[in-house]
Amino acid sequence: MTKKFLTVNDLAVLFNLKESWIYDRTARNGPEVIPHVKFGRQVRFDIESEEFQAWLKSDGVNTEPRSLTA
Repeated sequence: MTKKFLTVNDLAVLFNLKESWIYDRTARNGPEVIPHVKFGRQVRFDIESEEFQAWLKSDGVNTEPRSLTA
């Protein structure tokens, strides 16, 4: 089974966030680090992972996700 990883832009669209806000939260010493993985210099998000889901439930984003296909 292949996992689908979202880009910073995908996550921004999905949760109606600014890309800069997301990048700030993927910095090693940034505030409220969003669970992510890096492929080289590319930041990706596995939104189905337990770690990401726990972040969402804790305080992550206070919005309902939108559809990426809209």
